[in-house]
Amino acid sequence: MALEDIEIDIAGNKVKGIWIAILFTFASTLGGGIYASAEFFGRLDALENTVNEAVSKTAVVEGRFDDLRDTQNQRLQDYQVTISNMEQQLADNEVGSLQSRLAELGTNLEAIMAAQAELLTIRDRIATVEKTNSETILKVDAKIQALDGIDKRISRLQKDIDDAWTAMDELANPLGR
Repeated sequence: MALEDIEIDIAGNKVKGIWIAILFTFASTLGGGIYASAEFFGRLDALENTVNEAVSKTAVVEGRFDDLRDTQNQRLQDYQVTISNMEQQLADNEVGSLQSRLAELGTNLEAIMAAQAELLTIRDRIATVEKTNSETILKVDAKIQALDGIDKRISRLQKDIDDAWTAMDELANPLGR
């Protein structure tokens, strides 16, 4: 059975199979178009809702951004005041003239270092003299002790000589006349 052989009777009108196929194709295309349009409008509605939500969130973010901008502007003003104060302090402390002062301090430091080198040399010489002096003192003390022994011996010899002269005088004059 072919499509041309089919006939349908609708309200007394006979419709051939080819017209049914054309009508069915047209109806399915129209139904598909309606479905696609409904899907499209559904997506548009969803996008519109999403855009509306984004707009409301954007308003919230914009409010927060304004708050953040105000906070940052306040901080920036505070920093500008701090920088201004620092610049004033630098000007008051004459930081610009520090270069010449530092050069002068460098020169003074070099002079101090040279004097310190001389003082270290003098210190070494003084240490050598103190060592020599200590050795000399030890030698002198030893000589003094040796002289003390000689002095005692000389005193004893002097006494022996005096006693010998006294004995000779006694022998020369035995009667004491």
